[in-house]
Amino acid sequence: MKNSLKGLLILLIAVICSSPNAFAADKHPINDAIDSAAVIKKIKSDFTLINKQLKFFKKKTKDVSGMSAEGGIVTGYYSKGKLKKVHCVFYGETGKTETDYYLDNKRLFFLYKKETFYNKPIYLKDLKIKKSVEARYYLFGDTVIKIIIKPNTSLVSSIAEIKAELKQVMGILNEK
Repeated sequence: MKNSLKGLLILLIAVICSSPNAFAADKHPINDAIDSAAVIKKIKSDFTLINKQLKFFKKKTKDVSGMSAEGGIVTGYYSKGKLKKVHCVFYGETGKTETDYYLDNKRLFFLYKKETFYNKPIYLKDLKIKKSVEARYYLFGDTVIKIIIKPNTSLVSSIAEIKAELKQVMGILNEK
């Protein structure tokens, strides 16, 4: 009995260690069941098309003050009553964050975020950009399949954080 448990344990360890993603350096493994290159190509095509058609969409803009130190604006773009894009700008004392959420049938498929940091508070003269970070999240279902962050940084949002932010923004758009 003891030898069979030991053998089972060794077999289990061997299976786990031989798995391609068991100890992968990539913290964001891609689901092998999907053709990620094709999905990313489709995502790029879809958000490009949405941006080209923005002038034809119905636009709804809300001023917000409680989500950041210096306020902000949330804009929803609708095609035939369906939300296609949400553009957010939130201002802080020494920077701003712009975020674009791209949706298809209420599902988020792409997120673009740009954070700009200034050398001093925005109300002072001779303001200069100290640093800027851009992030692109490609999503398939409830999975982030690719993340591009420039310049490279360890600040990565989880799918749970992304969904929580989107839910909060959607709440702002749905306010009367």
